[in-house]
Amino acid sequence: MYRALELPAHKDLSALSYFLYRQGVPHRITEESGKQVLWTQNEQQGEAVEQFYQDWLSGELELEVAPPRKGPEVGSFFKSIPWKRFPFTFLILAVCLVVAVLTHLGENIQAISCFTFVDFKVSNGYLYFASLGYTLDSHEYWRLITPIFIHFGILHLVFNALMFYVLGGRIEMHQGGIHLLGLVMLTGVLSNFAQYAMSDGSVLFGGLSGVVYGLMGYSMVRERLDKSFYMGLPPAIYGFMIVWLVIGYTDILGSVLGQMANAAHLGGLVSGVVLGGLAALMFKSRIKI
Repeated sequence: MYRALELPAHKDLSALSYFLYRQGVPHRITEESGKQVLWTQNEQQGEAVEQFYQDWLSGELELEVAPPRKGPEVGSFFKSIPWKRFPFTFLILAVCLVVAVLTHLGENIQAISCFTFVDFKVSNGYLYFASLGYTLDSHEYWRLITPIFIHFGILHLVFNALMFYVLGGRIEMHQGGIHLLGLVMLTGVLSNFAQYAMSDGSVLFGGLSGVVYGLMGYSMVRERLDKSFYMGLPPAIYGFMIVWLVIGYTDILGSVLGQMANAAHLGGLVSGVVLGGLAALMFKSRIKI
């Protein structure tokens, strides 16, 4: 970097900086010991800047007043989010966010116990799980679905939220919010039950990924069988999710990502495939009538 100008700190260089920006002259301004220093990439550009500055001081060069800098507008950002188009999609994501806050992203064991598939207690450093039969006899039916809202870590939450937004938003746009909510409930319960059945009674699992795989399976089959249903997703997304499912069963990334809920992924995918096939048959029949 070339030190082109060194000026008092009170000197307003915004007009000069804006002029250089419009001229395509790369530069930056720093403050050192109460002075402003304007830097350029090389000596040639620096000499040109010095000449511009002298012409500006002498009045030979008139500089346009720099427009006010606009920072990120939080209000406009939230207005750009299509809340009204995908209300049920954002409702599910909002619940995930609330549960993430309440459970400290899976670190608060006591809070997690309110959302797990069956209840558990901590005593003398050991976890004691209730049975599924006891849970149903206690009428705690919400536990069949609530594990989908638990997330362990920010990456777990962000990845699942993005995938759910992509898949859930498109399904809600095509079929409506009630249809999406029904798919979430069915694939959520079935994927949770699959994970519970394959984990020897352990209930420390959670995440929206079982539902995501369910929506993916639903979309793949429904799109193939029902030509009026078009998701518009690149095949690479489907391919990546299938590869990720296989990688989960190999446990290659277990030391990095921890234990994956593979049974929930597979259970969600299978349930979604079945639901997608049934929906394709039902809606195609309605169209024919």
